[in-house]
Amino acid sequence: MRMVACLRYLVLFAAAWMQPSFVSAQTDTAQRYVVAFYNVGDLFDTEDDPLTADEDMLPLADRHWTAERYRAKLQSLARVVAELGGEHGFPAIIGLAEVENRAVLDDLVAEPAIASAGYAVCHADSPDSRGIDVAVLYRPDVLQVDRFSSVAMECGYPPTRDMAVFEGGICGERLYVVAVHWPSRRGGERSEAQRRLCARQVRRMVDSVRRADAAVKVIVMGDMNDEPHNRSVARDLGARRRCDGEALYNPFAAKRRVGRGTYRYDGRWNMLDQIVVSPDLVRRGDADRGLKLRPVGGRALGRVFRRDWMMRGRDPYATYRGSDYMGGVSDHLPVYVVLGR
Repeated sequence: MRMVACLRYLVLFAAAWMQPSFVSAQTDTAQRYVVAFYNVGDLFDTEDDPLTADEDMLPLADRHWTAERYRAKLQSLARVVAELGGEHGFPAIIGLAEVENRAVLDDLVAEPAIASAGYAVCHADSPDSRGIDVAVLYRPDVLQVDRFSSVAMECGYPPTRDMAVFEGGICGERLYVVAVHWPSRRGGERSEAQRRLCARQVRRMVDSVRRADAAVKVIVMGDMNDEPHNRSVARDLGARRRCDGEALYNPFAAKRRVGRGTYRYDGRWNMLDQIVVSPDLVRRGDADRGLKLRPVGGRALGRVFRRDWMMRGRDPYATYRGSDYMGGVSDHLPVYVVLGR
């Protein structure tokens, strides 16, 4: 692993797990914590990076990516984040895909709509040829991050986005969070093989962490570029729609079965963005009063977030369609779960 600083509010002290001060005032049994993932769709600044192929996202490119358009996208993304938490307040954790660099994240968290959340940033540059990365925003008032790592995916050539991994705690409980953006579906069987390698690597990491600490609760989130029933997710990652044995639980598998999705291709919904959790975040016992997934809207344990203003007809309202500027937010919809006692 490449170890990098978590950029701010990063502390490392193992004794914190046992100290009463670790449990904040927000440990009330009624408290809820939103955990979300969002592929924000090419969040680039307007400056040329000579080390990446970002030429199409510049003011003089065919897309005419200007400072005004950049600012409009930031405002729209901040509005999504502000509305996503709803009655539970700003999300505690947000995984993001397709961000160019640390600077765009700093600009995003400074947007007036979400600035009061005080989001801290976990980010590191990836080897992706276009320069897009995976990052995590978190609220330091509810979440302690002890370690952040940017981990290269072992999936061969071409290299894909590194995964963002952090270990920390919330409400006195340990969390291990992995955010991913697996290779796109372009390339047919070859790209599927890469995604399956990514899934197996993540599963090995999850199993290793859980063997070392049976109490740690695991969340894997991301744009997996596969659906819940595809082999990379269901077989290699071992994420399923039922909490069975040591399988990870995927609340978005049930959503997919009833026609929901986060991305539309050729007029058909695809559930490419998912949040998967370890079984101890679902199962309940008489002696277990720890954090669990809580229902969001009826009995569902996960939800695709959408508002009318985020849509253009039946499709997510994208910023671009090809080289044509549409003025929307992203071609993906975010997903989220709610943790609570």
